[in-house]
Amino acid sequence: MSSVKVINVWQCTPDTEETFEQELKRLVDTSVTEDGCISYEIYQPKDQPNEYVMIEEWQTEDALDLHQNSAHYKHFVRIAPVLQNKPAEIKQLVRLV
Repeated sequence: MSSVKVINVWQCTPDTEETFEQELKRLVDTSVTEDGCISYEIYQPKDQPNEYVMIEEWQTEDALDLHQNSAHYKHFVRIAPVLQNKPAEIKQLVRLV
């Protein structure tokens, strides 16, 4: 069974960048300690200071499901819409090659 990758693109409102970054970092700090987490990283485009790209990799679909049912994930999903310009773009990827 191959690992599961998820790419999230978030865009917060310009006045909430600091709070959004703090919440993202809190999510990552806890998520990387979960069983089945291979990696959980955040990137930012150089020219878009209010956009964030999160790349997650999980050992199995079950590990991802457990993560998405965790308290820290649910907290982030609950507060993120208040800080965003638009809904996140979330893509779960299947490796072809």
